[in-house]
Order: sequence, then C-alpha cells, then structure tokens
Amino acid sequence: MTTVPWQGRNPFRQPRWLVWGPVLLLLFALTLCPLAQDYLRAASLLQRISDPHATGWIANYNVRAVDARDITFDFKGIAIPARIYTPQGIGSAPGIVVVHGMHELGINEPRLVNFARSLAASGFYVMTSQVPGIADYRVQAESADLIGTAAQSFAQKLQVQKVGVLALSFSGGLALVAASDPRYAQSIAWIATVGAHYDLAHVIRFFATGEAVRPDGSVEHLPPHEYGPLIVVYDEPQDFFASQDAQTAHDAIKLLLSGNGKASEELAKTMTPADQETMQRIYHKQREQFAPMLLAEIDKQQEQLATASPAGHLKSLHMPVLLLHGSDDTVIPPTELLWLQRDIPKDQLLDTLISPAITHVEVGSKVSLRDRLALVHWMALMIREARATEASTGTRFPVGAWLALAEGTTH
Repeated sequence: MTTVPWQGRNPFRQPRWLVWGPVLLLLFALTLCPLAQDYLRAASLLQRISDPHATGWIANYNVRAVDARDITFDFKGIAIPARIYTPQGIGSAPGIVVVHGMHELGINEPRLVNFARSLAASGFYVMTSQVPGIADYRVQAESADLIGTAAQSFAQKLQVQKVGVLALSFSGGLALVAASDPRYAQSIAWIATVGAHYDLAHVIRFFATGEAVRPDGSVEHLPPHEYGPLIVVYDEPQDFFASQDAQTAHDAIKLLLSGNGKASEELAKTMTPADQETMQRIYHKQREQFAPMLLAEIDKQQEQLATASPAGHLKSLHMPVLLLHGSDDTVIPPTELLWLQRDIPKDQLLDTLISPAITHVEVGSKVSLRDRLALVHWMALMIREARATEASTGTRFPVGAWLALAEGTTH
C-alpha cells in the first residue's frame, strides 16, 4: 500500500528531461521483471493523459488505434447514453467502465474523451456512461444505482461476469456505494476512484468552513473552491432565495457553473432586489456569508446525504479497491481518502495515493520524479488488476462480433 502524505503546497518543479530521463532508465530496468509491461503501459497512459499530443516511444508504447461507438442501456425504463471505445486488432481485453465527474457535458467532456481513448489505446474495452444527476451538479443515491447498472450492462455486452469501474470526483463515492450493493457487486471486479468523497456531510462542512477533518480529529485547512458552495445552493435554491426567485436563481447559477457568467448576471436582474444582492455576493465570491445556511443543509438533508455517501456502506466491499486523491484538491478535500482508507476492509484495499501530481481529477504537467513514479505505480497496479480480471474470467470475445452489438455512429 502506498500512501503519500501532504508534501507542501508548492511541489518541486523539474525540467522535462530531468523528470523523464530517470523514469526511462527505471522502466528499462523493469523490463527484467514480470510486471514490466504493466509499468510501461502505466507510464505511457500517464503521458498521454497529461498531454494528448505526446509523442515518443513511451507515449506510443503498445498503443493501438481506437474505435468509438455510441450506444444506450436501460435504467428504470430510461435509455442512458453511453460510449464504447475498443482497441483495434485485439481479440480479448478487460472491460472498464469509466464514470465522469461533475460537468454538464458528461461523456462528451473533452478531457474525459481523451482519457477514455487513452485507456482503450492501452488495450482495454472502455465504456463511458452518462450520469444525468452528476452532469446536472447533483449527488444522489439514484446515480449509484445507475453506475451499478452500467457495470452490469457492460459485462453483459462483453459476455463476461465482471468489469472494472474507474470513477472520478463525486462519481467515485457513488461508485463505491454501488460496489457495496449486492445487486451490483457481482458485476464489478475491482474499483478505482480519483478524488472521491467519503461523506457528503464532511464535504459540505468543508465548503462552509474551509476545515477538512481527518479521522484522528486533526484538521486540514484549505480554501474551498468557489465551485463547491455553488453546487449546494444550486441544488436547494429555495433555502437561499425567496420562493418566487428560487427557479430563476437555479437557472442563473447553472449558467455560472457552465462558465456563462454574463448570461447569469442578466438573468439575475429579473430577481427581487434582496435576491439580486445575494447573487452579487455569489458573483463577487463573498460566499462566507452563506456558511450558516450551508451548515444548516447538513441537518436538513441528513438522510439524502447519507444514502449518497460511502460512509457506513464500505464493510460489505469484497473486491479490490484503489484510491487516488490530489493533495491540493479544494473541491473534495484529500482527507476524504483517509476516511475511505479507514473503513474499506484492509484485505480489499489494494493501494492508496494522495499526491500533488493531480489537482481534483487532472494530472499536472509539471511534477517531481518521485510523485510521477508514485502515480505510475498506482496506475500499474490498476492495470495489473484489470489483467487479472481477464485471466480469471477467461475473456475471449471477438472484437468484431462485439462491435456488432453496439448501435450508433462511429466517431
């Protein structure tokens, strides 16, 4: 198990050749070990995630062309959009469901598309599933059911028993909830999360106070990202605005979350003077005034927050788990990983890593050699676990036949 503690908020920067030179030498040495392929794939994947235009032998190591096809799967009578990425020329490969974080574009978000393509190019069948609640900036227990159903659907399409799940941000916590549910656990071989939450009550308290509490009771002080309090106000506008302005406030905040600040301000002008003033506090990032109301939401939504949080559900996990969190994450504080690490059964916790190499869910372009190697190691363990899944299930499903099951337009 690898746990990297906080290492300061200004990680050491090195020129690119100083970072990659020792990495290449280490990877060359690793060719003498049975697991060398996993580390080489992990280094290649990390480089292509960090830079979609990366070139060189590491970036191109064992990389294949990728086909992408849009499909849907059924969830409670609703057709949920999904996209499947397949590496060309491979007759068998492990399946991985990748679940997006909070972004209105969902599976079409460019960074997610690059990530899914990069993962498929490394030799995996990948499905990205739209999660409408998360795409609409809401964290709900129903989204955990959708993630579990996505894993079931992908396993059925591949004609295998289980697939892996890699989930980002709030979807990571929801994926852990799904993996703890007996209805879905039988379809999930392993689970990896990046920037996941443990308890939504913790996260809202952090939004209100800037204090992230560790399991030992000590406190990490971080300035919350402005995005955090907004999603709480967006979800429950009636608790922050007059009833006649609640829907308008909801719409105006959605525009702001989508990066359309000017349209948001224009819409806010139709609100009552008092609520216009409240919106001005939001626009000018004076959100400390919302702290008492944010804290009140914890008590008001206690049941809903609990059902959408892994806290209290993790003892029933019976598949390998990998956890990754950015040490400077100001959306979901890195202390949440410590709580997850505490509760997940030790025999199932494959690896944990708190690293300055990533922010919330993005890989940084300039990181120290030590941090880059730790991240390569984490990814190599994930790749090894995926390969172990394929070996245990005996997956031998022809790519051409499988593609015929998909519907939609190739991208």
